[in-house]
Amino acid sequence: MATREEQKQATRARILDAATDLLVRRGYSALTTVAVQEAAGLSRGALLHHFPTIAELSKALVQNLVQRNEQAALAAAARFDTDADPVDRALTALYESMTRPVAQAEMELWAAARTDPDLAAALQHAERAAGRDLVRVVDELFGPEVVAHPRYPVIRDLTITVLRGTAAGRALHTSENSAHTTLREWAAIVRTLLADPMRR
Repeated sequence: MATREEQKQATRARILDAATDLLVRRGYSALTTVAVQEAAGLSRGALLHHFPTIAELSKALVQNLVQRNEQAALAAAARFDTDADPVDRALTALYESMTRPVAQAEMELWAAARTDPDLAAALQHAERAAGRDLVRVVDELFGPEVVAHPRYPVIRDLTITVLRGTAAGRALHTSENSAHTTLREWAAIVRTLLADPMRR
C-alpha cells in the first residue's frame, strides 16, 4: 500500500501531467485551475492543496516541461552512431526537442508572462533551475571533447539562443528549409570556432 507521501507525490504528478497536456493541446489561454482540475479528475480542494494559484502551477509546469524536453533531446541524440559528428548530433537533437509541442508549450508560457507579472515572477524563479538542467543536457549532447574547448561556453550559450529563435520562428514558415539552412550555417560557425582554440 502506498504511503501518504507517495500518494501526495502521485497526485502532484497527475496534476502536472494533466496541466502539461492541456497546455500543449489548447494553449495557455485554456490553462485555468478549473480546466486542470477537470482534466486531472480531482476535486477542487485536492488541486488547490498542491497549487493554490495558476502562477504556482505554471512554475511547477516549467520543470515538468524541461524534463520532457530533456528526455526528447537525449532520445534524439541516441539515434546517432557513437562516432557521429558531435556538432551535428547536438544541433539536430536540440532542434528536434525544441520544435516538439512540449517545447512550444514552454515558449508559450514565457510569451504569456510578458503581460502577466505574477506568472513572470514565478517563471523567473523556475527558470534558474531549468537553465542549469538545459546546460547539463547541452553539454552531454556536445560531448566531453567539445565541452573541454576554451570557447565552448560561448558556443553553448549562442547555440541555445540560435536554436530557440529558429524554433520560435518555425510557425511563420511553410517548410523546414529556412531552419535547415540556419542549422547548417550555425554548424559551420561552430566548427570554425572549434578549429581555432587560441582566439578568445
